[in-house]
Amino acid sequence: MKRPGEVTPITTPSKIHNWVLSEKTPEKKRGPPMSLKPSPTKQIVKRNTPRADPIKTYVFFDLECTGLIKNDEYRNLPCNNYEKSDDFFHHLEAFCMHTRTDELPHITEMSFVAISRETFDEIKEKRKNDAMRNDQNPEEKRILAEYVATNTHTRQLNPLINEDKWREYENTRNNDKKEVLVHPKKLCLRNNTFKQEWPAVVNFLDSLQKPVLLVGHNALRYDLRVIYGEMQRNGLRDDCKLPEDVFFMDSLLMAKQIENEAFKKLTDICKFIDFSKISPKEEDEEVQITDSSNRPIGRPVASSRGPANDHPRHTIKWDEFSVALRKRIPMNGFVRTENGGWTFKYAGTNRYKLEIIYKEVVGGEYTAHYAQQDAEALMHTCLSYGNDFTKFADVFAAPIPF
Repeated sequence: MKRPGEVTPITTPSKIHNWVLSEKTPEKKRGPPMSLKPSPTKQIVKRNTPRADPIKTYVFFDLECTGLIKNDEYRNLPCNNYEKSDDFFHHLEAFCMHTRTDELPHITEMSFVAISRETFDEIKEKRKNDAMRNDQNPEEKRILAEYVATNTHTRQLNPLINEDKWREYENTRNNDKKEVLVHPKKLCLRNNTFKQEWPAVVNFLDSLQKPVLLVGHNALRYDLRVIYGEMQRNGLRDDCKLPEDVFFMDSLLMAKQIENEAFKKLTDICKFIDFSKISPKEEDEEVQITDSSNRPIGRPVASSRGPANDHPRHTIKWDEFSVALRKRIPMNGFVRTENGGWTFKYAGTNRYKLEIIYKEVVGGEYTAHYAQQDAEALMHTCLSYGNDFTKFADVFAAPIPF
């Protein structure tokens, strides 16, 4: 709590120290006159509205921007498991509060792809059946990413940046082999601005069956912060804020948390079950994976089997895993221990970019370069996570603090 006369300069809180002005402060230490006003980020209206009903509409969204967030100290922050939706809410609120608007890029395209929960559930079941059929008939594989009818709102934008920034943007875009910056200046200048287009986005979200869940890949650390910055610099926070029954979820953090929990379960199974002493009858029944945090129960010792046939992959009931987990769990993660048993070890790598996950859990080449294509690819990726996605969404859908 600040004492009377204590002022905090407008800068990143982690890099400052409180200082005090009083009548006794020497003139030479006062510095030049400053016109102090509350930091825009201090004016966030807290809207931690609890969600009473199940999510009814999923909206997968993505942005194309003029670049990354500058001086972003949160970009490589370790991702610990979140225990409740409030954790996401408070992290997003903190990220917005601690980021200066001039460090945030401008949006050149935004796309929102909406699908009802009922339709999503029907397609995810078909996806699971098609994937299992593909596994059983590899020579007659079906395409998983079939056309899905959605309600889509996509807009290209004029980012309204000065000539110096345009020059920097065009130089980067022309030398960008990864095609991250896809919209040339001449096309951007033909579009409306964020200020002109954002009210239609709010109306679109408000027209959907609620509660609505915004799903973005790395939305917590990037997309939602960028949207907040655009609302702030365009004076739209008060007059054109998101409806209160619109929530958000970060699919990147979802994938990490779901997979880490699955890896832990596999480690526990290997620890407590001796796969070499499972009878053929029990092998047919397979090891079932449950959501319980209790210790897995090992089967009774029956008959010994040869070491070549006791690999856990022959015993675990894989059809209880989602399409995504079946494709993402590395079989080389099962490692033989010194005493002849098995353990599961997975060091983990940066395998959570949307392009990488899509190729593994949906299949085919990832050719998306624009926001709408990325949003549709994200929807197909989440369909492959199946019930894991919908359960995570129901538990961790978080209010948006602006």
